[in-house]
Amino acid sequence: MTILYDAKVIRFENHIEIIRYGESRIRVSEEGNYFKKKVPDTDDINEEEKKKLRLLQQAFRIKRKIKYYCVANEFDLFWTLTFDDRKVNAKNYEYSRKQLQAWLKYQREKYGKFDYLFIPELHKSGRIHFHGVTGRFSPLLKEARYPKSNRLIKKKGVQIYNAENWNKGFSTVSKIQSREKSSSYITKYITKELLENPSAYHQPRYFVSRGLKKPEISFEKLSDDYFSNFSPSFVIGTKNLCTNEFEAEISIYQIDVNEDGEIYQKNPPETTWKSRNVKSSDGNQSS
Repeated sequence: MTILYDAKVIRFENHIEIIRYGESRIRVSEEGNYFKKKVPDTDDINEEEKKKLRLLQQAFRIKRKIKYYCVANEFDLFWTLTFDDRKVNAKNYEYSRKQLQAWLKYQREKYGKFDYLFIPELHKSGRIHFHGVTGRFSPLLKEARYPKSNRLIKKKGVQIYNAENWNKGFSTVSKIQSREKSSSYITKYITKELLENPSAYHQPRYFVSRGLKKPEISFEKLSDDYFSNFSPSFVIGTKNLCTNEFEAEISIYQIDVNEDGEIYQKNPPETTWKSRNVKSSDGNQSS
């Protein structure tokens, strides 16, 4: 079975994200499994470039999954957990992640089941620490204060806390103000260096609790009329030097959904335009 589409529609509880493509695409399935595009096997791309491309594609897939988890679930606390070198070998990925998973297991046994998502960050020193989000989890938190002045520590007006139940190093915890912003912040730690880390070979790159909500994803053909009352938040395309026209290749729309299922944009965004390259009169492209 084949599906002809020009839009990927991601449906969350109260809003929709639509990725609209400039040209129609085809998805081919066999027994319900869709074939994924692979890195082109061509002499024009050497093995090193293929490896880099695979890593970029892998990082993109992981970031996309994490973003969907963050937005679809009601996480309310943002965590940063670091290790004390005297207690944990923080430069070994496998050992560090086992320490994190053991801690998460113990917290669920003590406080009951809660939702979580954690991502490792590879520091320049080679040390691993973790950033994460949790929901339905209310451990003992202590207001963080500066040691000398005893003043409360706040970041952009948001109070920072320390978790008394993290005894493997240092912790900071804050209340999430925006799920979208927290997802953007946490995904930036999925880097090429992390994926290439030798001690992380064949190891999971993120950790989630079971039963997290996922958005509903569909691939559809949508007319221009569908988008007539909506403004995209981000557009990537090509600018034609001759006509000075911008040809959109990918447009991203954030659309709200009310209780009756009607779609609208509560606060139409100011569109960010990004020109990938420039098309000249002879049809050639330049960056």
